[in-house]
Amino acid sequence: MTEDSVLFIGVGRMGALMAARLADSGVRLAVVDLAEAALAPFRARGIPAATTAAGLPGDIVITMLPTDAHVREALLGPQGALAGAPRAVVVDMSTAAPAGIVGLAQELAPRGIAVLDAPVSGGMAGARAGTLTAMCGGAPEVFARVRPLLERMCGTVIHVGPVGSGHVIKALNNYLSAATLWSATEALIIGQRLGLDPQVMLKVWSAGSGKSHATEVKLPNHVLTGTYDFGQTLELFCKDIAIAADLAHRADTQTPTLDALLATWSAARDRLGGQADITAIARLIGQSALGAGSMFDAGSDDPES
Repeated sequence: MTEDSVLFIGVGRMGALMAARLADSGVRLAVVDLAEAALAPFRARGIPAATTAAGLPGDIVITMLPTDAHVREALLGPQGALAGAPRAVVVDMSTAAPAGIVGLAQELAPRGIAVLDAPVSGGMAGARAGTLTAMCGGAPEVFARVRPLLERMCGTVIHVGPVGSGHVIKALNNYLSAATLWSATEALIIGQRLGLDPQVMLKVWSAGSGKSHATEVKLPNHVLTGTYDFGQTLELFCKDIAIAADLAHRADTQTPTLDALLATWSAARDRLGGQADITAIARLIGQSALGAGSMFDAGSDDPES
């Protein structure tokens, strides 16, 4: 078992599952979240928990927060994790802009605090099962120290380059995810409108070259069931696609597909609401392509009903 203790900041839907896996494996843990309700399950287990990080123990600080601005505040704010107790490593597992983590690493280096970015892919189901994929950017020796902790939360842990590289790959991963989810949903609706069985279509595509996470997980488990509960909001997903678009601009690369996807997903967010699940786009696409009564129709002209 690793000797490092962990201060985990951000125990929302994903973070709570990940932090719980650390605790279950015997890691000495403390947790931070602004929501008291999120802290309650950890307090019930006798795990130190608070709404601010200053004063809580933890050699390794792990952040799982919405944006790099939230990460900076959680670390460097007046009651932040770096305001009091000494820390060895900061591991940002959020999906954030690469420039933010690179700047943070430069800022913390003189204080002897190493930084690793390790965003994850796999969604709520992956967090629950411990099968997430972590893409890690940072110095090899820092990665080697933190890897045992990451492996308690993730099924695949890959060192992808210097600090910031993890956030680059995650943003591009979510661009690919956005493309396949939207296109697979359109394909499913086209086929259903022509009289094909959606379950059969997904079985065929997942066995062939059309296979994707959308055909294997999102559509069968979160769209055909009518639950629309994959666990990622349109607000945060559009933020991720925008990060990818900014990276394309910085790389001086023309990306008409990426640009079109950002506009399409942003329009869906504006129509459905930022807190709607990303799989809810099936309702929006279905309402425009199909008549009422299809499996994608919510029974109302209002996509938020």
